[in-house]
Amino acid sequence: MSQEKMVLGFDVGGTKIGIGLGGADGRLAGKARIENLNTYPEEVLPKMVSEAKRLVAEVGLSMADVAAFGISAPFPADPANGIMTAPPNNRHWKNVPILAYLREQLGIDGCFENDANCGALAEWFFGAGRGCTDFIYLTMSTGIGGGIIAANHLIRGGRALSAGELGHICIELDGRQCNCGMKGCYEAYCGGRALAQRMQEELRDNPESMIVQLVDGKLEEIDMIVLEKAVRAGDSYAVALWDEMSLRSAQAFGLYINVFNPQKLVLGTLAWAVGDLYTDPIKKYLPQFCWKEPLEACEIVPSELRRDIGYYAGVAAALNFLKEKRGE
Repeated sequence: MSQEKMVLGFDVGGTKIGIGLGGADGRLAGKARIENLNTYPEEVLPKMVSEAKRLVAEVGLSMADVAAFGISAPFPADPANGIMTAPPNNRHWKNVPILAYLREQLGIDGCFENDANCGALAEWFFGAGRGCTDFIYLTMSTGIGGGIIAANHLIRGGRALSAGELGHICIELDGRQCNCGMKGCYEAYCGGRALAQRMQEELRDNPESMIVQLVDGKLEEIDMIVLEKAVRAGDSYAVALWDEMSLRSAQAFGLYINVFNPQKLVLGTLAWAVGDLYTDPIKKYLPQFCWKEPLEACEIVPSELRRDIGYYAGVAAALNFLKEKRGE
């Protein structure tokens, strides 16, 4: 790994911060983890700096050998200025100028990106999107987010820099209430949190349900893992809900495929954790929602980076930052 291409990456999550040191060859020279549950930024930011410097020193380099850093952070945020404004899972992190802080403390340049965009960049540089000029990455877990690579560039959008909010396309007029405040969003039908909330509501008065029995009547423990178990066991309610989820995902995927004509749709957590049970029904329904030609040109695949994607996310953001600075 050449020194001039070494970069640092920070992935800020609701329970942990992953720090990676790596380069364009895809090998991580070092990684670290900082616990981040209910923390205060004034406690954690100095740890981010010290851990980053430790990783650099451990491979025999100095900060002068590091070309840049990248921050992968949740929205809502002020990405143009690198400020975490009100991340939903970091309640004490209000209006934190994290980009300016790290620039000053590390003494190198860096960038700030939406975490879903960073997932797309990570798969583009190191995972299932390698070699693609046009592909879409979708986070498929608690919520549904996205990152779009088109014509060999990350798409950020206009002033709000909010392109890629693919979980919040409306797929049903006056449909289910979404946690974002709108109605009928794709996420409201297929996001993990939304499906858990729906099951808890619909099964509240049904103690005989297999799903309720699987959690010993503790409705708050109903989640996607329990739903998958019930589907595999053939429970009629679970199978019907899974089928609806698959149909709605096909509806959304069809929109993405017709609009962007991607070479690949790269799917996050649920796709690799569940496998064919997740992807096969979606593929069955897809021909109803998009043209034959772009569908045949699009490969639907799970993430290659899987659980490690966070360690690569900030690294990929930094590499893309350098790529854009070079005008590529």
